[in-house]
Amino acid sequence: MSVKVVTVVKDDLIGLQRTSDSVREQSLPVRWILVIPDEPSDIHVYAESMKKQGIVQDIVYDQGKGVYPAMNISIWKSHPDDCIWFLNAGDTFATKDSYKIVNKFIEKTTCKWIYGGHFLGTDAGGMIGEISAPKEFKPSNQLFAHKYVSHQSVVFNVGLLQILGGFNYHFKIAADWELMVRAWKISKGERIPESLSIFFMGGLSTANRSRGNLELLKIRNANLAKKYIFKSYCWFLFRIIRNYFIQKIEFINPEAANTIRKIRFK
Repeated sequence: MSVKVVTVVKDDLIGLQRTSDSVREQSLPVRWILVIPDEPSDIHVYAESMKKQGIVQDIVYDQGKGVYPAMNISIWKSHPDDCIWFLNAGDTFATKDSYKIVNKFIEKTTCKWIYGGHFLGTDAGGMIGEISAPKEFKPSNQLFAHKYVSHQSVVFNVGLLQILGGFNYHFKIAADWELMVRAWKISKGERIPESLSIFFMGGLSTANRSRGNLELLKIRNANLAKKYIFKSYCWFLFRIIRNYFIQKIEFINPEAANTIRKIRFK
């Protein structure tokens, strides 16, 4: 059975169209599921149109209560033997063969979740650089944003997600990273050397950096050893200052902010 790709979207039609273009370009037909609010909208019309064309396999309707509740709906509506790949509206596959690569890898692995690298893009659609998949997933690295994994390049076994209870609603921004840490405690995860997705900035996590920083502090304190406590609070304070200046630069000159990011990648 092929991997199920799930895209959650509420009011980002342009982002959904970008993801749709990427789905159409894949060398292997994508088993694509949309989760959208059960209300009249441009998203609703576009989703139904894609379903009629056979691009979307199924549409799941929710109450529009948030990204993670919507993602959880797709988990509980899936069979435990399924594999699920969450690709946000606006984000894309890394190449035209990304879906094919993942499906071939899933066929031979016995691991409950797999991860690859990702590319980082600007909110305007430009490219900043590539973040390769770490050789080993380590919660301490992930929660300090060092050699980290993006959920857009992670594929989970549905049965594992159901055992974990899905995403934790207490976290509005960082529930995906918290879920990976909980998954790691059961199954260490297996690496795909390729980068699998392009994560474009400008979405929920980018717009809510301060809340995400606070949530990661709580997740680190709950999951890492006590020896990390001092480092955790120092990192939290550093990110407050860093985010302040980043937001200032982005407001004054977004291109300058992206140029700085490209220099860091080089």
